[in-house]
Amino acid sequence: VANHLNSLKRMTKHQDDLDIDRNLKILCESQNTSQFDLTNFINKDGRQMHSSNESKAFARLMEREGLIRMFGDFCALERFGLEVFNNGGWLKHLSDHNTNENELELKQQEKEDLELQNLKLQNEASEYQKSIRTKETQIRNLTRDNLRLGNWDIRFRWLIAVITFLIGFAIKYVIDK
Repeated sequence: VANHLNSLKRMTKHQDDLDIDRNLKILCESQNTSQFDLTNFINKDGRQMHSSNESKAFARLMEREGLIRMFGDFCALERFGLEVFNNGGWLKHLSDHNTNENELELKQQEKEDLELQNLKLQNEASEYQKSIRTKETQIRNLTRDNLRLGNWDIRFRWLIAVITFLIGFAIKYVIDK
C-alpha cells in the first residue's frame, strides 16, 4: 500500500511539473504577464481551468515554486518564473537542479571518502611513528645493556689478570723459599 501511495505521489508530482511547464509557457507568451487570469491556465487534459478552485489550487502550486505571485483571481509572473522560462522551462530547470544536486552529492561523497582516507593515512602514520619510538627505546636499552656487559667484561678480565698475577707471585714466593 505504501509503495502504491509513493508511486501515486511521484506520478502526481510529475504531472504537476508537466502542468507547470505547460502553463508557465502560456503565461510567458501571453499579452499581459502582470495580470493573468487564473482561469486561462490549462489542466492535464489540455482544457482551460474554468473552476476557480482548480485554477487557484494550481496557481498556489506555481506560487510556492516562486514562479508567480497571486492576487485574487489573477497572477503576475515573477522574475524567477521568467528566468526559468527563458532558460528552457520548468522541466529543464528541474533537470538542471537535479543534476546540480547530484553533482553536489557526488562531490560531498568524494570529499567524505578523501577525508576518511586521510584519517586512515594519519592513523597509519601515527602507528608507524609509535613503532619507531618503540624501536628507538629498544635500541637505547640494548645499547645500554651492551655497554654494561662490556664494562663487566673489562672488569672481569682485570680481575683475572690481578688474580693471575697474585697467584704467580705467590707461586714464585713458595718456589723461591
